[in-house]
Amino acid sequence: MEVEVYFLKYSFPCAFIANQRGVINFEEFKRLEDAAINNKVLPREFLEKVFVMAFGRIQKLADELGKDKWNFDVIKEYFITRHNDIINQGLSSYAKAPESLKNLCRIHKAKVLEIRDDFLIVEYGGNRKRTVMKSLVPGVSIGDSVSIHYGYAVEIL
Repeated sequence: MEVEVYFLKYSFPCAFIANQRGVINFEEFKRLEDAAINNKVLPREFLEKVFVMAFGRIQKLADELGKDKWNFDVIKEYFITRHNDIINQGLSSYAKAPESLKNLCRIHKAKVLEIRDDFLIVEYGGNRKRTVMKSLVPGVSIGDSVSIHYGYAVEIL
């Protein structure tokens, strides 16, 4: 998978907020959605503009690791390991966010319990359940482990 596609799969769930804040318009939102669902590579400059706060953090991580910010390992480390730390520390916009929003924003490992049309019922964090969209993981099956972010299953693990 191309690094731009991997980045977008994890960041797309936040695109709705970018649209609501006026960072992107509805056409740009739909472009991001189409690319995330269909594994299309978008220009790095566009992704960096839309997800500017994430890329500020990714650049710091890349500098720490001595790698390019678009290195696959850097992007994966950011989302799989560091993203939740930022939320847990209450940095940036998470400082005043309610716990329910922080939980949505965290990336969790989950098990697929049911598939209902375009949605998955997943279990994570012991015995917590929630419904997420399956559009980013079209080949998912009951019993699979997935990562979830906001309202989406992002990756089959």
